[in-house]
Amino acid sequence: MDHDQRTKVANMLSPEWAARVVRNIGQIEDDFYHAANHLSEQMMTQGALAIEKVVKAPWQIVENEWTPQVVCPDWKMVRGVGTGDMWLEVSEISADEEENEHTWIAAATKTGPTQMGIEVKFRRGLQDDAETIVGDSRAIAALLKHGFLRDAENLVLYLPIHIPAEKLAQGFEQNDLTPVVEPFGQAMAQALAAKPALDKLLEQVRTAAKHK
Repeated sequence: MDHDQRTKVANMLSPEWAARVVRNIGQIEDDFYHAANHLSEQMMTQGALAIEKVVKAPWQIVENEWTPQVVCPDWKMVRGVGTGDMWLEVSEISADEEENEHTWIAAATKTGPTQMGIEVKFRRGLQDDAETIVGDSRAIAALLKHGFLRDAENLVLYLPIHIPAEKLAQGFEQNDLTPVVEPFGQAMAQALAAKPALDKLLEQVRTAAKHK
């Protein structure tokens, strides 16, 4: 943490706030642990099931711990194995300048400088070219019309997934997250419907990589 960051943190603190945190540190630690683990796992598991309902052949779902990936045969690497040249993945889109850790619950409810989305991902060898093209508004105009957003800081494209905090809380309270996680499936369905525009994006990235 540099001087400016320390100053920013110091200005945020107050004696009353510090005292309250210390007095409740046991509950805060316990709550964060469960939010980051059990609650996030339940939500992501149900979210993956919502995505499975909208993914049909030739699309395929790849298990990747808590974050489901959706791949397309048209996007596979010409040589070698792996997820492909490009794929869709549930990701955290963070705007936290201090790179603090956030829970999936915080990302889904867009609490603080973090949010969740269906991100367009590229294999490592294409990432630099992808960032250049994503940074060109004209090159991604069709995808922006399909509802994709561009994270200007990280130069990635994504469709947001947002669940209001109170709605998610009620889902846990009622022990039924199925209707609550519908935004997972809706965002993925929206992404899959944009395949022609995504195909063109990948074509641009592949072409740029070949001309290096």
